Amino acid sequence: MKRAVVFVGLLLVTTLVVAGLPAPSDIPKEGDCPSDYSAKGSQCFPGANAKFAFVKFQHCPDRYVEQGNYCVATAEAKLAIRRAAMSCPSGFESVGNYCISEK
Repeated sequence: MKRAVVFVGLLLVTTLVVAGLPAPSDIPKEGDCPSDYSAKGSQCFPGANAKFAFVKFQHCPDRYVEQGNYCVATAEAKLAIRRAAMSCPSGFESVGNYCISEK
């Protein structure tokens, strides 16, 4: 049993590293929640099949699909964060209103 838990944990970590995206997490509720998220109060909570998502700012970056007020990652998506300054952090490139991971 312990080996199975370790194997599943390693598989999950490997998947996240390869995908380059963090695991889905709670996001602010802005209208209807994206697919596989459920609303509770002012938050949307990810379900078992949820993908990384964030509240969109104008348009979604490439490789993200628009779902209402959210951008939801596709399988090819790289990490995208909203650009808050004139330049992006190291390891990110500026694309429109977002900073996209170079990896």
